[in-house]
Amino acid sequence: MTNLHWLMLLIVLVTGSALTVIYVKHESRVLFTELRQVQKKQDQQVIHWGQLQLQNSTLVTQANVESMARKKLNMMLPESIQIVTLADYE
Repeated sequence: MTNLHWLMLLIVLVTGSALTVIYVKHESRVLFTELRQVQKKQDQQVIHWGQLQLQNSTLVTQANVESMARKKLNMMLPESIQIVTLADYE
């Protein structure tokens, strides 16, 4: 091969390498942006989870359960304790 062929081959390889670097850098930026968005969404989900846990702990307090039972189900504490035993069938 002549020097011109080697020079053309070298130019093609250098150009291809440069285009590959540009493409990889672009993909890296796109993926980094996507990673940031996913991390932001994850942070929002963690905050929402904390809010739900707080709400759940508030709703399951004994006073709140008793209040809901009285209001929505018209339940009340029994006036006297009644023990019922069942015969043991074996």
